[in-house]
Amino acid sequence: MVMYATKLTRRKLVVGLLAVCAMVVGAGCWLLGGEADTASTAAEVSISCKLKTNDDRVAFLRGYGWEVDENPVSEQDVRIPDTFDAAYQSYNELQKTQGLDLTRYQGRKCQLYVYQVRNDPSGETGVTANLVLYRDNLIAADICSEDADGFVRTVTDRSARDQTQTPPEGE
Repeated sequence: MVMYATKLTRRKLVVGLLAVCAMVVGAGCWLLGGEADTASTAAEVSISCKLKTNDDRVAFLRGYGWEVDENPVSEQDVRIPDTFDAAYQSYNELQKTQGLDLTRYQGRKCQLYVYQVRNDPSGETGVTANLVLYRDNLIAADICSEDADGFVRTVTDRSARDQTQTPPEGE
């Protein structure tokens, strides 16, 4: 039998309580894993990914139902601003709905890949898919219209639009 004696200090007590809390939370998550809100977790896991090659980027977009040209319309380096203005705040809120967040990339140089979308449900022409990557990791993705009064939405929005969209009258 091995015995160990130590003086109980506040620090050791706090660390011990934190460890017990972490184990309880971990066990709860493990036990409830099948019952948790898997829809938001699945979106976060599937949208956040590594896209090393052009084929990876095209396959990612096609995986969400977007038909895009094989080659990007443009590839360029972009810099995420150090501080977000209202437009960037709004854009980042859109990204957060699909499990991405630009705040940790503020001030970083990233790569923007723009692809022409051929099957947007709106029927508009000039719709593009934009993928922003930092060290091959997807940090932002959107579908947008080039029109002045156009739209910006998530890449994950296609399947929801296709399921809820009703055909125009007369069809």
